[in-house]
Parts: sequence; structure tokens; C-alpha cells
Amino acid sequence: MNKNCLVLFFLFFPFFCVLSQEKEFQNFTTEEGLSSNEVYSAFQDKNGVVWFATDRGLSTYNGYEFKNYAPKNGLTDITVFDFFPQSNQQVWCSTFNGKLFYFINGSTSFKPYKYNHVFSSYIYRKKIPTFFVRKLKVTQQGDVYISDGSTLLKIDRKGVLTELYRKSAKEQTPCYLNLYPINSLQKIEYFSPRKSVVSLPLKKGLFRNIVSCFKDSKLVICDSLVRFYNSNSKAIDIEYKNYIAIGVGQYDARHFWIGYRGKGYSVFDDKGVKVASFLKANSVTKVLKDCYGGIWVTSIDAGVFYKRPNQIKNFKFQNTRINSLTKNKNNQLFIGGFNGNVYKKEKDGSIVKLYNGLMNIPSIVQYNSILNTTFCYSDNKIITFPKNNNYQNIGGVLKMSDDSESLIFARYGIYTVVDKNRIFSDTLHFRIHDISKVSNTFYLGTIDGLKVLHQGKISKLNNDIFKYRIDDIDYVKSKGILYLATLGKGVIVYNIKDGTFFTVDKSKGLSNDIVTELLVENENTIWVCTNKGLNRISFMDKKKFNIDYITTNNGLQSNQIHDVEILEDSVYVGTTKGLSIFSKRQFSELISKKDHFLRIKDVKINNVLYTKSNSNLDLRYNQNQIDFFVEAVSFAPKNTIVYQYKLVGLDKTWKTTNDRRISYEYIPPGNYKLYVKVIDDGRFFPEECATLSFKIQKPFWQTSWFFLLWISFLAVVIYFFFKIKVLTYNKDIVRELLRLWMKRLKKKEGFFLFKEAGKEVRIKTSEILFVQSSGNYIDVITVTKKYTIRGKIGDFMHSVPDALEFLRVHRSYIVRIDKIDQKSKKDIYIKDFIIPVGEKYLTEIEKIHF
Repeated sequence: MNKNCLVLFFLFFPFFCVLSQEKEFQNFTTEEGLSSNEVYSAFQDKNGVVWFATDRGLSTYNGYEFKNYAPKNGLTDITVFDFFPQSNQQVWCSTFNGKLFYFINGSTSFKPYKYNHVFSSYIYRKKIPTFFVRKLKVTQQGDVYISDGSTLLKIDRKGVLTELYRKSAKEQTPCYLNLYPINSLQKIEYFSPRKSVVSLPLKKGLFRNIVSCFKDSKLVICDSLVRFYNSNSKAIDIEYKNYIAIGVGQYDARHFWIGYRGKGYSVFDDKGVKVASFLKANSVTKVLKDCYGGIWVTSIDAGVFYKRPNQIKNFKFQNTRINSLTKNKNNQLFIGGFNGNVYKKEKDGSIVKLYNGLMNIPSIVQYNSILNTTFCYSDNKIITFPKNNNYQNIGGVLKMSDDSESLIFARYGIYTVVDKNRIFSDTLHFRIHDISKVSNTFYLGTIDGLKVLHQGKISKLNNDIFKYRIDDIDYVKSKGILYLATLGKGVIVYNIKDGTFFTVDKSKGLSNDIVTELLVENENTIWVCTNKGLNRISFMDKKKFNIDYITTNNGLQSNQIHDVEILEDSVYVGTTKGLSIFSKRQFSELISKKDHFLRIKDVKINNVLYTKSNSNLDLRYNQNQIDFFVEAVSFAPKNTIVYQYKLVGLDKTWKTTNDRRISYEYIPPGNYKLYVKVIDDGRFFPEECATLSFKIQKPFWQTSWFFLLWISFLAVVIYFFFKIKVLTYNKDIVRELLRLWMKRLKKKEGFFLFKEAGKEVRIKTSEILFVQSSGNYIDVITVTKKYTIRGKIGDFMHSVPDALEFLRVHRSYIVRIDKIDQKSKKDIYIKDFIIPVGEKYLTEIEKIHF
């Protein structure tokens, strides 16, 4: 046994000790789109977007990209120092030139403070070289209170400035924190000689700020000292030689942070004891915890750093991936690597290399509780802990069973069973991936699915579901259930007692249908290793279960999971890139519901941004090319958000897109409602839904009022035609007018009904070319066919609903007017037919107008 030890101290130190790993932070700079690497402050708005104040304007980040804003966008200065959110949803910003501006929380429309000139005039008159705004309060009435610590000003809603307090330049007396009561809900802090519990340190460099913290604590920051007043009003001075503090704030419910120039930031507990340090080479100005629990750190030399919440600890093993995991009764973890190495995690958190693989064959580890032995397969041989030479002749191992009392080796065409008293093998002539022994029956996972070995006979189950390749089998004795890990159908839950089964696959919430390994935590919970993350299935009833899973988006090193093991409250995940470790509590937090701040951000109509309110749009008929811009926030390393949408009134089914732009090229007139939902990393969040209702008006010529107006107009025209006796002198024109009018009103097809050879026949009158009399019969000639009907030609005109469309031109012929191609005094031409005109019908021919 190789005694070389590789010690990696990594597991379960106190929380703040492990946070010092620099690799936990993702760095954003100008290369990623940030406006500047000199960042002073950060703020998260109500839409989940994070804002950054820099020396080159404002930047926002929504998980997709940075957007930058400068004076051309409404800022009053290129250098912005800080954000001051107000209860009225305004967010005020201080700048280098002293001119304030604000925006409404959630918007990107900036407005300068209308009394900036009053503020600037005061600073000029008082000859104040620099006035850094430390505190700013705005009342509902529009009064603005401003403090830099030693000066307190009020500018009322009419622009009248009042100096509430200003420390004299010659005044050297100690200063104390005071609260000026603005109203019953608002107060503003400033320093004056009036004594209080909190005092300003003297001769400790430039005063930078006063910050309220947890449990009524206060932090007073000067260049070389930070004074912390805890809930008991006890002052604790935090001072380090050659450390210049440039930022302070609350870290969580029991900790605060201090940012230093060139020395990163440190976290302190509520007793003032330092517990962790981060980013030790950077100058940190702000630490912001976002609504997801992620940490944003701004610096004046390296842009912005981001640390994901509930961060999983990831560890790589030199030149290898993790192939197999197991634990013994002492909760010692054994790790099998792809290169053949075998490791053991000791209780103190160290990792010891037990065996150095020589043949680069993936090693397999498995503990057997009956034998109280850990079996390791590497270099085509079995190694045991404690050492036992009885198993050295077993080779070609693919899997060692973990759910049977007997240890069973699944091999290439052979299986070997190890009991306390004997070892025996049998040949099956096919590759075995895993074996589970239940009483005297062996259930075999193979490349061809599940096979059953009983009393020397091999059988298969009839259902095609059992034909998928099976890589792992786990048996739960108390339920009589086999869990089968398949490559293509997820997990098969097979009750061997009654023969029933069902699947848990991607269609039911599993992250992927490719399953390589299972771990039964208890009779109601199993862990599932897939090609897309780690799943946990919690069974509640026979076919009722909940599925939760995590992926690389939650911090796993890889989505391809080979094995999983649980030691007490900790989950160890073996992946193709190393070992990931987290607690069960962390898992619950990682899968907890989160707000994506889904919204319909903008609307473009005919490629023009719609600037009015987006609620209940009322659009004209030609405003029918619409682009909807949607946005959901996610700060995951790989933004996997997919949008599902449906336009009720037009779409019949839901559609999905990765694009944040949903486009409709043409929407007909009508009432519509757009529904947008979010899918993140394959998870559907039905409770998050953004909607937008709108209406597209009909064109005026399709409205009822226009139709009535048109009818009225025609009625007036007809009336005046009759009035001037057109009917008397121009009957043909009136007839033609009536024919066209009736044709306009009766848009529905007319039909001619008759019997032919004992059958009732219906033909469209619009398809009739002409009718010819043949004694007691008439021939009806249509576009496609000739019909011979018993009857008189004189009765035809009374049998059709649109008699005005037909004209008798001969005692033996009736023609359809709109089918006539040519006419003369002797003949009428319809397609290839020549129809004679009778002398007594010449006047009828004159009524035909082309």
C-alpha cells in the first residue's frame, strides 16, 4: 500500500475561514462592459438589476450585459459617488461636481435636482473646497436634507436653503453623533459638539462616513480607524497600522465589513473580532448583498467582484476525475479516481492517497458492512482496507453492489459473490453493469436492460421499458422496490412484489434521462446522478414525488455526475472535474424559489419605442407590427433563462425562446393578452408571469358605423335616382345598379336545387354559364359539367336566388351576365360557346354593361 499522503485541508472549517478562497469571486471589469474599473458604490433596484457608481458614469448589470449611462443620458456629472434610496421610490445620486440627480427606482430616466444652483451657490459663498454628501433625505413634500457630517442643510420645496448646523473651521472640540428629526418617520445624522454616546474619533484622518448596522449598532469610519458601537453602545476601535479604511457596512445579521485601500476587505463579528478577509490586493469601497444572497464587491482598482450565494466547495484532484465514492461505518470517505488512484478523507478533513494507480484504469470503491471492509478495484485487482489477500484473483470488475448483504462483483460476463464463508463465481456470457440480489434471485443491469437470474435461468421482463441500458440497481427491502438507473429513460421504479412500475424521467421533472448512478438515502429519498446535474427525488406515495436538482449554474464543477455519497449532513459529489461538497441545508437553499423579476420591459410598435404606459394599449389598425422586450434577472455563471410566451387571441400554443425580444410581424385587429413565463436551467416557475393586454382597432372601413353610413349613402343615391324618374327612362341602368348592389349585400353563395336521375343536386349559381331549352327539358351548362333537367326555361328564373344575375337573350337561352365575354346584336360569347340573340330580346342586350 502506498503511504504517500496528499493533504488538502478543505472541509467544514468555520464559515468565514473558508471564504478566503479568492477563486470564489467572479471579476467584472471594463472588458466585460463595465464603464470603469474605479467603482465607488453599488445598489440593487426593484427589478433585481444591480447599479454601480463609477468615475465614468453609472453602469447596470442584469445578468446578461452591462449598460452604461453618462451625462448625455441625463447625469449631472461623469463621476458618481453614491446612491441614496428614498421611501418615495426616488434614488438620489451624489456626484464629484456636487450637482445632484435622481431616478425612479426601476427606471433609467434621470432628472437633475432643480435646485442644484442653490446648493452650488451656498458652497461657493461659504468657500467650502469639497462637500461630500454623506447623508441625504427627501420628504414626501419635496424638502431635501443634506449632510456631509459636519454641515447640515435643508432646501425646501421652493428652493429656500436653511443652514441647520455647520461646524466652524476653528472649532476643535470633540464631535458627537446627533439625529436631526425631520418628521415622525425620518431623521438625518450629523456631528456636533452636543454630547451623545457616539463620538467622532479625533486625529484619525479624514472622516468618511457614519453607517447604521445591525441591532442599533453604528460604524464611524475615518482613514486610519473604524469605531464600532455595538448594541450596548460600547465603543470598539478597529485600527491597523498602514491600513486606510475607505468603506464600511453591514455584512449579515451578525457581521460587518471594512474595506481598505489596497488590502481588500475584512469581516468582523458583533464583538469586533475579525473572522475573515477577502480580495487582499484590492481597494474595496462597497460590499452589497443582493436579494439572492450573492455578494457584490466594488473596488477602485479592479472593477466589481461577485460571489454566488450558498457557494459549493469544489476541489480538484491532480490529473484525475472522480469515478467512485463510498463511506465506511466510521464516516470515512473513500474516493476512486479515473486514473486509478484511491484516496481517503480523514475525520480532520485531510485527504490521504491510499493507492497510486499505475495502469490509468478508473478505480472503483465500495464498502461492505457485513465484512466491515472497503474494497477498491484498481490496476485490474482488488485492494482491501483492512488488507486481505483473498480477493486478489478477481479482475475485470465493472461494479460492486452496494445494496445487498453479500458483496457482488459485476464483471465482463461473470459475476462473483462474496459471503462471509465463501467466494463463488458464475459465467453468464454477457456484460453486467450492476447486480442486486433479493433472496435467491439476481437482478442484472445490462446493456440490453434488466435481466433476471433465478435458479440458473435467465429471463427478461416483457415491457419495452426494461430494454434500456441499466448502469445501476439499488434495492429498498422495506418497500420491495428496485430503483433502476437507465441511459435514456431516467429512473425506473420497479415493485418486485406486485410487478408494477413507473418511470421518473425528464418529462416529470428530472434534469436528464441519462442516469449513471443512484444513492438511496432512506426509503423515501434517493439521489440521482445524471449528465445534467444531481437530482434528489423525495417520494410521498406510490407514484407521488418531488424532484429537485442542482447543476453547474448552482456551483457544481461539472454537470456530468459519476457518484454521490452522504456523510452525516454533508453531500459529496464526484464529477468529471473533481469533488463538490455542500450541506443538505445548502442544497435546500440552492433549490429554493427565487424571484427572477420577470417583466415586459419595453414595447416597440412598427420599430418605434412606445413611450406611454404599457398597460392596456389601444392601438390603431396599422400599429400591428409589435416587438415585446422581456427581461428576467439571473446572476448564474451561465445564463440559462428561457422565456415561454403565448399571445392569447392569436397563438394557439405556448412558444419558447432564448431571445429577450418577442416579435409579431402582423397582428390583425382584435383584443389580445400576452403571457410570458420563465424557465431557468430547465426549471419552470409558473408563479412568475408577466402580462400585457392590448387592443388593435379595426380600420374605419370595417367598422359598423362606416357600414351604416355606406348603406345610408346608397339609399340616398337610389332615392334620388327614382326621384328624377331614372326608373322611367333608364331602366337598364337601374337594373344593373340594383344587381350590383344586391350582389354586394348578399356575399353568401347562392345555389340552384334540382333533381337528376332520382338524386337531389345542388350547384352554385355562380358556376352556371347559361341555360338552354330542349323541349320539355332544359340543359344547365356550368363551368365543369352539363346537367339535363325536366322543366321549362321560363321557370328557371324563379328557381334561383339571384335572378338579377341572369338575362334571357333568346326564347331558348338564358345567360349569366357576369360570365359574358363578348356581345353583338346577333350573338353572345361565353367561353367557347356562341349563343344566338333573338330579335325581340335585342333591347335586353343593351342592358348589359361591361
